[in-house]
Amino acid sequence: MSFTELPSWMLSQAHQRAHAILTEKLGEVDARGYDYRILDVLAESPTPLSQVAIGSLARLDRRDVAVTLTALQQAGFAARRPDPDDARRNVVTLTAAGRTRRQLLAALAAAAQEAILAPLDAEARDAFLGALRLIIGSSPALDVSGAHVKG
Repeated sequence: MSFTELPSWMLSQAHQRAHAILTEKLGEVDARGYDYRILDVLAESPTPLSQVAIGSLARLDRRDVAVTLTALQQAGFAARRPDPDDARRNVVTLTAAGRTRRQLLAALAAAAQEAILAPLDAEARDAFLGALRLIIGSSPALDVSGAHVKG
């Protein structure tokens, strides 16, 4: 079997294509995937979150969270304030502008998904997404750095 027919190779090529499409779509409004992931996590949380919690939920390294949050805060999309339960840390909330930005990025991400899956009809999409869920669900647990987690 040629390396180009290996599932690992094909998944890697599909990842590169999907990432390029998503990056291009989000780039239309000067956004990155990390922006969307963090805004989405904040929007889904009923309470303010610590940076550690954001990183865990968004599956991002703490340094990437800190850099991205700084940019989001400077743009007015997120707000940090001292944690009332622990003065040593901050908690983060989504601003009204951040909610609007998240909706825009969600729409762009949805358009990217359509472009990514465009070669597939509805039945093939369902089968492909189901297969991906099985593969992802059967993988050993990974932390945000990609290192295996002992369980």
